[in-house]
Amino acid sequence: MPSGRDAPMLDTIARWLRERGLRTTPDPIAQVIVFDSTPWCSCREEAFHLLSHAERERANRFRHAHHRDTYVLAHAVWRLALAEALGVAPGEFVLASEPSGRPFIPGTDLATSLSHSNSHVAIALAHAPCIGVDIERTPARFAWHDLARMVCTPAESATLQDLEPEARSNALLALWTRKEALLKAFGLGLRESPSGMDVDAGVAIAAPLAAAYFPACVVHPLPASPDFVGALAAPASITAFHWHCLSAATLPDGLSSSEAAPPM
Repeated sequence: MPSGRDAPMLDTIARWLRERGLRTTPDPIAQVIVFDSTPWCSCREEAFHLLSHAERERANRFRHAHHRDTYVLAHAVWRLALAEALGVAPGEFVLASEPSGRPFIPGTDLATSLSHSNSHVAIALAHAPCIGVDIERTPARFAWHDLARMVCTPAESATLQDLEPEARSNALLALWTRKEALLKAFGLGLRESPSGMDVDAGVAIAAPLAAAYFPACVVHPLPASPDFVGALAAPASITAFHWHCLSAATLPDGLSSSEAAPPM
């Protein structure tokens, strides 16, 4: 673990992750970690050195420091979480990526997914064939008609049109996260049009033909928050979730977690 002025903060995160029990057997459990990266920005330099060469190169291409810090901290905590789940040091595994961008760890059955929006980050992992997570900040910041054309089926668009403007934007953003999480789980990115997918929460959805080797997945909303909306897509065989919220508002009391059956 890094040493120096900022090391205690990274040590705190690593210890907190260790206490979450991420190193599980292949039980039907998905682990989801959500956090705001802003309180952890003072350890950005130490976090940077946890990243792979490719990740450091990408981090250096960000024009805005805020976006770079979120990327660095998201990927550093992701690596710490994966290392804990695998029972190895952060540098003792390879985090590879398929051409679609879907991450995987060669030689393991651990599926994982990462998403970040503004300063908020969501990490998901499970011993499963696939998993996908997506998080978006609220309130929504997009042109309704532009996103609706890309995301909605005709029936979804008609339903959303009947809502008040604020409720419509929130519902569209939630719909987007469900579809994005599912596309990530299936490793499709935007090769599959979201507007051609019906994605109801709590319903097993079969993979499109291009990803038919993956099992049907169920999409679940992340716990409600005034700052973000998110969704997790996991195989129907996943029957329990451990939600972990990493907070630095007050240490160590700000660190919390919970366990739940899949929300419906």
